[in-house]
Amino acid sequence: MLKKLLLTLVIILIGSCLFAGCGSDNHGGVIGTVNGEKVYRDEMDYFFAYYYQFYYDNYYSIYKQYMGVDMLDEESAATLLGDYENSAWRAVVYAALIKQTAAEYGITYEDNYLKDLLPWGNYQTIKISSLNSQLLEAVKGEMLSQLVVPGSDIEAAYQADPAKWDGRQTSHILIQCDVTDPEALAAAKAEAEEVLAKLNAGGDFAELAQEYSDDGSAEQGGKIDAYINSYGNEVGTENGYYEEYVAGAYALAKVGDYSQEPVLSSAGYHIIKLDDVRAGFDQTKDIVAASLKTISDDAAAAKLNEMLDAAYAKANIQQKFSFRYYVEETTEDDTAADDTGAGEQDSDGDHSGAADDSTVNDDGSAE
Repeated sequence: MLKKLLLTLVIILIGSCLFAGCGSDNHGGVIGTVNGEKVYRDEMDYFFAYYYQFYYDNYYSIYKQYMGVDMLDEESAATLLGDYENSAWRAVVYAALIKQTAAEYGITYEDNYLKDLLPWGNYQTIKISSLNSQLLEAVKGEMLSQLVVPGSDIEAAYQADPAKWDGRQTSHILIQCDVTDPEALAAAKAEAEEVLAKLNAGGDFAELAQEYSDDGSAEQGGKIDAYINSYGNEVGTENGYYEEYVAGAYALAKVGDYSQEPVLSSAGYHIIKLDDVRAGFDQTKDIVAASLKTISDDAAAAKLNEMLDAAYAKANIQQKFSFRYYVEETTEDDTAADDTGAGEQDSDGDHSGAADDSTVNDDGSAE
Protein backbone atom coordinates (compact mmCIF):
# COMPACT_ATOMS: atom_id res chain seq x y z
CA MET A 1 0.00 0.00 0.00
CA LEU A 2 2.83 2.38 0.86
CA LYS A 3 4.44 1.75 -2.53
CA LYS A 4 1.13 2.41 -4.28
CA LEU A 5 0.79 5.68 -2.43
CA LEU A 6 4.38 6.70 -3.14
CA LEU A 7 4.06 5.92 -6.83
CA THR A 8 0.80 7.82 -7.10
CA LEU A 9 2.42 10.80 -5.42
CA VAL A 10 5.36 10.61 -7.84
CA ILE A 11 3.00 10.75 -10.84
CA ILE A 12 0.95 13.56 -9.34
CA LEU A 13 4.12 15.49 -8.56
CA ILE A 14 5.36 15.11 -12.13
CA GLY A 15 2.02 16.32 -13.51
CA SER A 16 1.91 19.22 -11.07
CA CYS A 17 5.42 20.32 -11.98
CA LEU A 18 4.63 20.20 -15.66
CA PHE A 19 1.55 22.36 -15.39
CA ALA A 20 2.76 24.64 -12.63
CA GLY A 21 6.18 25.19 -14.20
CA CYS A 22 8.49 23.42 -11.74
CA GLY A 23 12.14 23.33 -12.76
CA SER A 24 12.40 27.12 -13.14
CA ASP A 25 15.05 28.41 -15.50
CA ASN A 26 17.23 25.31 -15.44
CA HIS A 27 14.38 23.19 -16.85
CA GLY A 28 14.89 20.52 -14.23
CA GLY A 29 18.59 20.24 -14.88
CA VAL A 30 20.73 18.89 -17.72
CA ILE A 31 20.37 15.12 -18.17
CA GLY A 32 22.56 14.73 -21.25
CA THR A 33 23.68 16.07 -24.58
CA VAL A 34 22.96 15.18 -28.19
CA ASN A 35 25.73 16.27 -30.53
CA GLY A 36 26.70 18.78 -27.87
CA GLU A 37 23.18 20.19 -27.43
CA LYS A 38 21.91 20.02 -23.86
CA VAL A 39 18.71 18.12 -23.06
CA TYR A 40 16.75 18.62 -19.85
CA ARG A 41 14.89 16.74 -17.16
CA ASP A 42 11.62 18.62 -17.74
CA GLU A 43 11.36 17.20 -21.25
CA MET A 44 11.95 13.65 -20.06
CA ASP A 45 9.47 14.06 -17.22
CA TYR A 46 6.87 15.24 -19.70
CA PHE A 47 7.29 12.18 -21.90
CA PHE A 48 7.42 9.77 -18.95
CA ALA A 49 4.19 11.20 -17.55
CA TYR A 50 2.61 10.97 -21.00
CA TYR A 51 3.49 7.31 -21.48
CA TYR A 52 2.41 6.37 -17.96
CA GLN A 53 -0.89 8.22 -18.25
CA PHE A 54 -1.65 6.75 -21.68
CA TYR A 55 -1.16 3.18 -20.55
CA TYR A 56 -2.84 3.72 -17.20
CA ASP A 57 -5.95 5.14 -18.90
CA ASN A 58 -6.12 2.45 -21.59
CA TYR A 59 -4.54 -0.71 -20.21
CA TYR A 60 -4.58 -0.66 -16.40
CA SER A 61 -7.27 -3.33 -16.03
CA ILE A 62 -5.78 -5.48 -18.81
CA TYR A 63 -2.32 -5.45 -17.23
CA LYS A 64 -3.76 -6.28 -13.83
CA GLN A 65 -6.19 -8.99 -14.95
CA TYR A 66 -4.16 -10.82 -17.57
CA MET A 67 -0.55 -10.07 -16.62
CA GLY A 68 -0.81 -9.65 -12.89
CA VAL A 69 0.80 -6.21 -13.09
CA ASP A 70 -0.58 -3.41 -10.94
CA MET A 71 0.50 -0.09 -12.39
CA LEU A 72 -0.06 1.52 -8.99
CA ASP A 73 2.43 -0.82 -7.38
CA GLU A 74 5.99 0.30 -8.03
CA GLU A 75 7.49 -3.18 -7.58
CA SER A 76 4.85 -4.92 -9.69
CA ALA A 77 5.07 -2.32 -12.48
CA ALA A 78 8.87 -1.95 -12.42
CA THR A 79 9.37 -3.43 -15.91
CA LEU A 80 6.63 -1.28 -17.42
CA LEU A 81 7.96 1.82 -15.71
CA GLY A 82 11.39 0.99 -17.09
CA ASP A 83 9.94 0.79 -20.59
CA TYR A 84 8.26 4.19 -20.16
CA GLU A 85 11.43 5.70 -18.73
CA ASN A 86 13.55 4.39 -21.58
CA SER A 87 10.96 5.56 -24.12
CA ALA A 88 10.99 9.00 -22.53
CA TRP A 89 14.78 9.25 -22.81
CA ARG A 90 14.66 8.08 -26.42
CA ALA A 91 11.94 10.65 -27.18
CA VAL A 92 14.12 13.41 -25.71
CA VAL A 93 17.06 12.34 -27.89
CA TYR A 94 14.92 12.23 -31.04
CA ALA A 95 13.43 15.61 -30.17
CA ALA A 96 16.94 17.05 -30.17
CA LEU A 97 17.66 15.36 -33.51
CA ILE A 98 14.47 16.80 -34.99
CA LYS A 99 15.55 20.30 -33.93
CA GLN A 100 19.01 19.78 -35.40
CA THR A 101 17.67 18.36 -38.67
CA ALA A 102 15.16 21.21 -38.94
CA ALA A 103 17.98 23.72 -38.51
CA GLU A 104 19.80 22.12 -41.45
CA TYR A 105 16.70 22.84 -43.57
CA GLY A 106 16.41 26.39 -42.25
CA ILE A 107 13.19 25.48 -40.42
CA THR A 108 12.43 27.24 -37.15
CA TYR A 109 9.58 27.62 -34.70
CA GLU A 110 9.08 30.23 -32.01
CA ASP A 111 5.84 31.26 -30.33
CA ASN A 112 6.59 33.77 -27.60
CA TYR A 113 2.99 33.75 -26.38
CA LEU A 114 2.95 29.99 -25.77
CA LYS A 115 6.53 30.10 -24.55
CA ASP A 116 5.53 32.49 -21.77
CA LEU A 117 2.19 30.79 -21.11
CA LEU A 118 3.20 27.12 -20.88
CA PRO A 119 5.68 25.23 -18.72
CA TRP A 120 8.92 24.69 -20.58
CA GLY A 121 8.47 20.93 -21.07
CA ASN A 122 5.02 21.39 -22.60
CA TYR A 123 6.22 24.17 -24.88
CA GLN A 124 9.09 22.03 -26.13
CA THR A 125 6.73 19.27 -27.24
CA ILE A 126 4.65 21.80 -29.20
CA LYS A 127 7.83 23.15 -30.77
CA ILE A 128 9.02 19.68 -31.75
CA SER A 129 5.61 18.81 -33.21
CA SER A 130 5.67 21.94 -35.38
CA LEU A 131 9.26 21.35 -36.53
CA ASN A 132 8.41 17.74 -37.33
CA SER A 133 5.39 18.80 -39.44
CA GLN A 134 7.46 21.35 -41.33
CA LEU A 135 10.19 18.77 -41.89
CA LEU A 136 7.63 16.37 -43.35
CA GLU A 137 6.60 18.98 -45.91
CA ALA A 138 10.22 19.76 -46.76
CA VAL A 139 11.05 16.08 -47.21
CA LYS A 140 7.95 15.58 -49.32
CA GLY A 141 9.01 18.51 -51.51
CA GLU A 142 12.44 16.97 -51.99
CA MET A 143 10.92 13.63 -52.91
CA LEU A 144 8.55 15.27 -55.40
CA SER A 145 11.38 17.19 -57.04
CA GLN A 146 13.25 13.94 -57.59
CA LEU A 147 10.22 12.07 -58.93
CA VAL A 148 10.17 11.70 -62.72
CA VAL A 149 6.95 10.74 -64.52
CA PRO A 150 7.47 9.11 -67.96
CA GLY A 151 6.13 11.19 -70.85
CA SER A 152 4.08 8.23 -72.05
CA ASP A 153 2.25 8.11 -68.71
CA ILE A 154 1.53 11.84 -68.91
CA GLU A 155 0.06 11.62 -72.41
CA ALA A 156 -1.91 8.49 -71.56
CA ALA A 157 -3.48 10.26 -68.58
CA TYR A 158 -4.47 13.22 -70.76
CA GLN A 159 -5.87 11.15 -73.60
CA ALA A 160 -7.94 9.07 -71.18
CA ASP A 161 -10.09 12.15 -70.45
CA PRO A 162 -9.09 15.42 -72.19
CA ALA A 163 -12.06 17.29 -70.69
CA LYS A 164 -10.63 16.67 -67.22
CA TRP A 165 -7.47 18.60 -68.10
CA ASP A 166 -8.64 21.27 -70.54
CA GLY A 167 -9.78 24.35 -68.68
CA ARG A 168 -10.85 27.97 -68.70
CA GLN A 169 -9.59 30.78 -66.52
CA THR A 170 -12.06 33.50 -65.62
CA SER A 171 -12.66 36.70 -63.74
CA HIS A 172 -16.03 37.62 -62.30
CA ILE A 173 -18.00 40.29 -60.54
CA LEU A 174 -20.33 38.89 -57.90
CA ILE A 175 -23.34 40.78 -56.62
CA GLN A 176 -24.10 38.66 -53.57
CA CYS A 177 -27.61 38.30 -52.19
CA ASP A 178 -30.07 36.01 -50.48
CA VAL A 179 -31.48 34.23 -53.51
CA THR A 180 -34.51 33.09 -51.49
CA ASP A 181 -35.57 36.70 -50.91
CA PRO A 182 -37.36 38.09 -54.00
CA GLU A 183 -36.67 41.72 -53.12
CA ALA A 184 -32.96 41.09 -52.47
CA LEU A 185 -32.76 39.08 -55.69
CA ALA A 186 -34.33 41.86 -57.72
CA ALA A 187 -32.04 44.49 -56.19
CA ALA A 188 -28.95 42.36 -56.91
CA LYS A 189 -30.00 41.81 -60.50
CA ALA A 190 -30.55 45.52 -61.01
CA GLU A 191 -27.07 46.25 -59.64
CA ALA A 192 -25.54 43.57 -61.89
CA GLU A 193 -27.29 45.08 -64.91
CA GLU A 194 -25.94 48.49 -63.93
CA VAL A 195 -22.40 47.05 -63.90
CA LEU A 196 -23.02 45.43 -67.29
CA ALA A 197 -24.12 48.77 -68.70
CA LYS A 198 -20.85 50.34 -67.51
CA LEU A 199 -18.87 47.50 -69.10
CA ASN A 200 -20.72 47.93 -72.38
CA ALA A 201 -19.93 51.65 -72.22
CA GLY A 202 -16.20 50.84 -72.13
CA GLY A 203 -15.65 50.38 -68.39
CA ASP A 204 -12.63 48.43 -67.19
CA PHE A 205 -13.64 44.99 -65.87
CA ALA A 206 -10.94 44.84 -63.16
CA GLU A 207 -11.76 48.31 -61.85
CA LEU A 208 -15.49 47.55 -61.77
CA ALA A 209 -14.78 44.28 -59.96
CA GLN A 210 -12.84 46.13 -57.30
CA GLU A 211 -15.70 48.60 -56.91
CA TYR A 212 -18.73 46.29 -57.04
CA SER A 213 -17.80 42.65 -56.47
CA ASP A 214 -18.62 40.98 -53.16
CA ASP A 215 -16.22 38.12 -53.81
CA GLY A 216 -12.76 37.82 -52.27
CA SER A 217 -11.28 38.01 -55.76
CA ALA A 218 -12.33 41.67 -56.04
CA GLU A 219 -8.90 42.85 -54.85
CA GLN A 220 -7.36 41.03 -57.83
CA GLY A 221 -9.80 42.63 -60.26
CA GLY A 222 -12.09 39.63 -60.02
CA LYS A 223 -9.50 37.20 -61.38
CA ILE A 224 -9.72 33.56 -60.30
CA ASP A 225 -6.32 31.93 -60.65
CA ALA A 226 -7.74 28.44 -61.17
CA TYR A 227 -8.56 26.84 -64.51
CA ILE A 228 -12.03 25.25 -64.47
CA ASN A 229 -12.81 22.18 -66.55
CA SER A 230 -16.17 21.45 -68.12
CA TYR A 231 -17.02 19.10 -65.27
CA GLY A 232 -17.03 22.10 -62.95
CA ASN A 233 -13.81 21.32 -61.07
CA GLU A 234 -10.54 23.17 -60.80
CA VAL A 235 -8.16 21.33 -63.15
CA GLY A 236 -6.02 18.87 -61.23
CA THR A 237 -8.18 19.01 -58.09
CA GLU A 238 -11.67 18.13 -56.87
CA ASN A 239 -12.49 21.74 -55.99
CA GLY A 240 -15.92 22.39 -57.45
CA TYR A 241 -17.60 25.54 -58.78
CA TYR A 242 -21.24 26.54 -59.13
CA GLU A 243 -22.85 24.67 -62.00
CA GLU A 244 -24.36 27.89 -63.38
CA TYR A 245 -20.99 29.65 -63.18
CA VAL A 246 -19.29 26.86 -65.15
CA ALA A 247 -22.04 26.92 -67.79
CA GLY A 248 -21.66 30.69 -68.08
CA ALA A 249 -17.88 30.42 -68.44
CA TYR A 250 -18.14 27.81 -71.19
CA ALA A 251 -20.79 29.81 -73.04
CA LEU A 252 -18.25 32.55 -73.80
CA ALA A 253 -16.84 32.27 -77.32
CA LYS A 254 -13.41 33.86 -77.04
CA VAL A 255 -10.91 35.30 -74.58
CA GLY A 256 -12.00 38.79 -73.49
CA ASP A 257 -15.72 38.09 -73.83
CA TYR A 258 -17.94 38.61 -70.79
CA SER A 259 -21.49 37.66 -69.86
CA GLN A 260 -24.15 39.73 -71.60
CA GLU A 261 -26.70 38.75 -68.99
CA PRO A 262 -26.09 38.30 -65.25
CA VAL A 263 -25.58 34.63 -64.34
CA LEU A 264 -27.52 33.52 -61.27
CA SER A 265 -26.08 30.97 -58.82
CA SER A 266 -26.90 30.24 -55.19
CA ALA A 267 -24.39 32.97 -54.25
CA GLY A 268 -26.04 35.72 -56.26
CA TYR A 269 -25.48 37.25 -59.72
CA HIS A 270 -22.18 36.88 -61.58
CA ILE A 271 -20.77 38.73 -64.53
CA ILE A 272 -18.12 36.39 -65.94
CA LYS A 273 -15.17 37.29 -68.16
CA LEU A 274 -13.10 34.70 -70.05
CA ASP A 275 -9.39 35.34 -69.43
CA ASP A 276 -7.69 32.29 -70.95
CA VAL A 277 -8.32 28.91 -72.52
CA ARG A 278 -5.98 26.00 -72.01
CA ALA A 279 -6.72 23.02 -74.23
CA GLY A 280 -4.83 20.17 -75.88
CA PHE A 281 -1.98 18.01 -74.58
CA ASP A 282 0.81 20.51 -75.26
CA GLN A 283 -0.88 23.20 -73.15
CA THR A 284 -1.90 20.89 -70.32
CA LYS A 285 0.97 18.40 -70.00
CA ASP A 286 2.65 20.27 -67.16
CA ILE A 287 -0.45 20.22 -64.96
CA VAL A 288 -1.06 16.57 -65.86
CA ALA A 289 2.52 15.71 -64.92
CA ALA A 290 2.23 17.61 -61.64
CA SER A 291 -0.94 15.73 -60.73
CA LEU A 292 0.78 12.41 -61.38
CA LYS A 293 3.72 13.34 -59.16
CA THR A 294 2.37 12.42 -55.76
CA ILE A 295 4.08 11.43 -52.54
CA SER A 296 1.89 10.12 -49.74
CA ASP A 297 2.19 11.41 -46.20
CA ASP A 298 3.13 7.89 -45.12
CA ALA A 299 5.96 7.75 -47.64
CA ALA A 300 7.28 11.14 -46.54
CA ALA A 301 7.04 10.12 -42.88
CA ALA A 302 8.92 6.91 -43.59
CA LYS A 303 11.67 8.87 -45.35
CA LEU A 304 11.94 11.36 -42.49
CA ASN A 305 12.08 8.57 -39.93
CA GLU A 306 14.83 6.94 -41.97
CA MET A 307 16.76 10.21 -41.89
CA LEU A 308 16.28 10.58 -38.14
CA ASP A 309 17.27 6.98 -37.50
CA ALA A 310 20.44 7.56 -39.52
CA ALA A 311 21.12 10.71 -37.51
CA TYR A 312 20.54 8.76 -34.30
CA ALA A 313 22.96 6.03 -35.36
CA LYS A 314 25.82 8.48 -35.82
CA ALA A 315 24.89 10.95 -33.08
CA ASN A 316 27.15 11.69 -30.13
CA ILE A 317 24.71 10.98 -27.30
CA GLN A 318 25.84 11.56 -23.73
CA GLN A 319 23.54 10.37 -20.93
CA LYS A 320 24.28 12.15 -17.66
CA PHE A 321 21.79 10.49 -15.32
CA SER A 322 20.97 7.05 -14.03
CA PHE A 323 17.68 5.35 -14.84
CA ARG A 324 15.44 4.77 -11.86
CA TYR A 325 13.52 1.83 -13.33
CA TYR A 326 15.00 0.87 -16.68
CA VAL A 327 17.61 -1.88 -16.65
CA GLU A 328 19.69 -2.08 -19.80
CA GLU A 329 20.35 -5.56 -21.09
CA THR A 330 24.08 -6.20 -21.06
CA THR A 331 26.47 -8.93 -22.13
CA GLU A 332 29.69 -9.77 -20.34
CA ASP A 333 31.59 -7.54 -22.78
CA ASP A 334 29.10 -4.73 -22.17
CA THR A 335 29.54 -5.07 -18.43
CA ALA A 336 33.28 -4.57 -18.75
CA ALA A 337 32.73 -1.57 -21.00
CA ASP A 338 30.18 -0.08 -18.59
CA ASP A 339 32.77 -0.07 -15.84
CA THR A 340 34.77 2.49 -17.81
CA GLY A 341 31.89 4.87 -18.56
CA ALA A 342 28.92 4.61 -16.27
CA GLY A 343 27.25 7.81 -17.39
CA GLU A 344 27.65 7.41 -21.14
CA GLN A 345 25.12 5.92 -23.52
CA ASP A 346 26.26 4.41 -26.81
CA SER A 347 24.63 6.18 -29.70
CA ASP A 348 23.98 2.90 -31.51
CA GLY A 349 22.27 1.29 -28.52
CA ASP A 350 18.75 -0.10 -28.63
CA HIS A 351 16.48 2.50 -27.08
CA SER A 352 13.15 1.44 -28.53
CA GLY A 353 10.13 2.18 -26.37
CA ALA A 354 7.03 0.30 -25.33
CA ALA A 355 4.27 2.66 -26.34
CA ASP A 356 3.67 1.24 -29.81
CA ASP A 357 -0.09 1.81 -29.60
CA SER A 358 0.34 5.45 -28.68
CA THR A 359 -0.51 8.30 -30.99
CA VAL A 360 2.97 9.66 -30.32
CA ASN A 361 5.93 7.63 -31.54
CA ASP A 362 8.27 6.41 -28.87
CA ASP A 363 11.20 8.17 -30.43
CA GLY A 364 9.36 11.43 -30.96
CA SER A 365 9.73 11.12 -34.75
CA ALA A 366 7.22 11.49 -37.55
CA GLU A 367 4.09 9.39 -37.47
